[in-house]
Amino acid sequence: MTIKTEQPKTVEDIQNWLIDQFAQQLDVEPDDIDVEEPFDNYELDSSKALILLGRLEKWLGKELNPVVMFNYPTIAELSERLGELYL
Repeated sequence: MTIKTEQPKTVEDIQNWLIDQFAQQLDVEPDDIDVEEPFDNYELDSSKALILLGRLEKWLGKELNPVVMFNYPTIAELSERLGELYL
């Protein structure tokens, strides 16, 4: 019997996941999401940020400090930082 273990997420995986989450939240196509655009420009208020963070924690299987989303306020920056911290 083989136990399936999930592969670690790459920076690209994290970035793609975040793009998909923002696209769903904004009801737009993933191609319309700019990874260099600040979260504030996507109407990501603190409550939405915490919901997103909770989903991200579950997806990564890691607990995250909420401050990370404010210290790295774009999809590109957050993806890179999470890649450095957790991969």
